[in-house]
Amino acid sequence: MTVSDIVKTHCTGCCACMNMCPKNAIQMVTDEEGFYVPQVNAEICVNCGKCYSGCPGNDDHHVDESLTGYLVRLKDSVHLKNSASGGAFVGIASHMIKEYNALVVGAAITEDLSVKHIIIESTEQLIKLQNSKYVQSYVGNVYQQVRKALEDGRTVLFSGTPCQIAGLYAVVPLKKRERLYTVDLVCHGVPSPALLRRQIEMDSKSKQGRVVDYRFRYKNPNAESNSSYMMMMMMMRGLPLVRRTAQDVYFNLFMQGLDFRESCYNCKYANLKRIGDFTVGDCDSREFYPYFHPSESNSILLINSKKAAHLWDDFSVLFDFTELDVHREAEYNHQLNHPFKRSEQRDGIYEELLNEEWSVIKNKYAIPQSKIDRYKLLALLNTPAWVRKILSKIRRRLKG
Repeated sequence: MTVSDIVKTHCTGCCACMNMCPKNAIQMVTDEEGFYVPQVNAEICVNCGKCYSGCPGNDDHHVDESLTGYLVRLKDSVHLKNSASGGAFVGIASHMIKEYNALVVGAAITEDLSVKHIIIESTEQLIKLQNSKYVQSYVGNVYQQVRKALEDGRTVLFSGTPCQIAGLYAVVPLKKRERLYTVDLVCHGVPSPALLRRQIEMDSKSKQGRVVDYRFRYKNPNAESNSSYMMMMMMMRGLPLVRRTAQDVYFNLFMQGLDFRESCYNCKYANLKRIGDFTVGDCDSREFYPYFHPSESNSILLINSKKAAHLWDDFSVLFDFTELDVHREAEYNHQLNHPFKRSEQRDGIYEELLNEEWSVIKNKYAIPQSKIDRYKLLALLNTPAWVRKILSKIRRRLKG
């Protein structure tokens, strides 16, 4: 049997099979919905079965249930500004580079505006891996590169979705993981890269030229505050396109979980039995920690292994932190409890999203945005903190 026999609801597109094939008979292609899937070259394949037996979809790779966690906020204000939340990942990564000369692996927006896993080795490059990417990242042959680096005696920190870390473990045997450290994300699910690419193409038809970069979340560089869930497209010329969640087709569908990969709705990693040494994500139970950096973006950091606990003792000084009630967080953060529930609207949705006129898609899956609202958002997102405080006081007085 080969990975061709893996059912669609089990395949995560992690690329493990491609990386472990001894004959290079597997390549990743996109299916009719634009998701990455393996394709076996029957002329090269020798039916050794390694891809099927090693597929994470057929196995469970869990660390013991996570019971220790913290609510954290990075003290380094420079790295913190470029983080979606409290800077948990970048704090770990910078420590690993400085103290262990580690290679760091994570998802980055590349020059062609796709999201791929890359390897970096300097703190100056960390900005490429920061901020949230709400789309499936293409791993390619990075697992092989990580294994080679480990065999050469390098230390590696790998970050990704739980299924991507499962893919890495399938390629790197346990006896070679002594210098491997992993950070899994609290993942809600991944939409198709093809849908994101289509929206970028549509936005690139504006008078401002093509899209040159984008962000799913934006943190005001002039204020220490929560990051905002906004889809921001940086354009070739002029001001960015910035839309609230409900005003953006891609982001609105993502937040409603209507366009996830089929395997995401059956995710076996959406619980407290984490696969990475660390788990990072937003804190959904923040109301229970009113005195910990209130009104600011903070992260959860779960310690899932002895290796992680040892490292935490070394780098905890980099953070402000308070102990997290892990089980209560799981009650509020559903992806630490169960997978996103599949809606009947998911049936055949990509046939519509990838082929219907974009104007029809926008009318159905997003609310219109006025020019006034766009400029209002641009002004709000870049207003210095002291100005926002004054405006807030004025509004309260007018209401009183």
